[in-house]
Formats: sequence, structure tokens, C-alpha cells
Amino acid sequence: MSWSVMLGEPYSELEEEMRLDRNMCGGVLAVVVLLLASCTAGDVTESTTDETAPPVVAEVAFDHAALMGNFVREFNADNPEALANLFTDDGCRMPPNQPIVEGRAMLLAQLEAATSMTTGELKLTLTSSESSGELAHGTGTFERLAADGSTMEFGKWMGTYKLVDGVWKMHCDIWNANPPRSDDSQ
Repeated sequence: MSWSVMLGEPYSELEEEMRLDRNMCGGVLAVVVLLLASCTAGDVTESTTDETAPPVVAEVAFDHAALMGNFVREFNADNPEALANLFTDDGCRMPPNQPIVEGRAMLLAQLEAATSMTTGELKLTLTSSESSGELAHGTGTFERLAADGSTMEFGKWMGTYKLVDGVWKMHCDIWNANPPRSDDSQ
């Protein structure tokens, strides 16, 4: 077959069919490649505008020590309104031996009662802290000191925090006192 092509002789019927088949296959292949390319481009565009994708959250560093410092400062200044502002609107507190306190109005009432009957100074220590996205948590110890510096109460706490409109807020906290220390451990 190739000799007839090289010598310029007319194609045989079989050669003519093969040549047409090859040309047709090449054309079909070109169309398929173009279709696939346009499908791929469409998929890429769709995936970048997918409305089901979760929103990207700008990372706002969680500064647990600063939040604790604000809480201690406002607690020791007997400022329940400022304390309540440190919490989310749907925040909660879980005081020892009392029902859970939920929501802004109940938080404010509980904080007013707590600061009015507390004497001395509150001291918090952070022992662990972790954040991921819009949530964080931490644990630590607390100590309530009398005016003379002696320990009136000590114990442990745990808190959860939420990022709300770019500001870290306390969401829920719980604490309880440890048994009194013996005289020789102070």
C-alpha cells in the first residue's frame, strides 16, 4: 500500500477507506478534546463559586491572658456590667451548688450578686489554653485573697470562648473550690 502512495499511483479502495477513517478519527478526536477542555474549564469555574463551601474565617488571635486580665480587673473593681459585657449574649455560668445561669439578663444579675458579696481580691492562673477557628477553651486555678493577703478560697475553673464579630468573648464558665488547705500546706 505504501508503495502506491509513494509512487503517486491512485489509492486502492481499501487505502481510500483507511485514509477517510483516519481523517474522521482525527476530527472526532479533536471534537472530543475540545469538549473535554470546555467541560474542565466549566468545572473549575463552578467549584470556585460553590455556594456550599464554608466561609473563610479571618484568623483573630486568641489572647487568653488578656481576656483573663480583663475579667480579674473588672471583678476586683466590682463592675458587674463590664463583666457581663465580656460574655456572649447567650453565654452561661455554672456556679457551684447553684442552677446554670444563661443569657445576658441572668448573667448580669448573677455577676451583680457575686461582686457585691465578695470581699478581697480574685487571682486567676491559666494552666491550659487552646483555640481553633471561632472557638477556644481554657482551664486554670483561682484564689480569693482577703485584704491581709491570706487565702480565703482556692479552686479550679474551665471556660469556653467564642469569636463574635471579630472579638473574643467568654461563652461559658464553670468553677468550684477545693477543700480547705491544712495549716501546714500554706
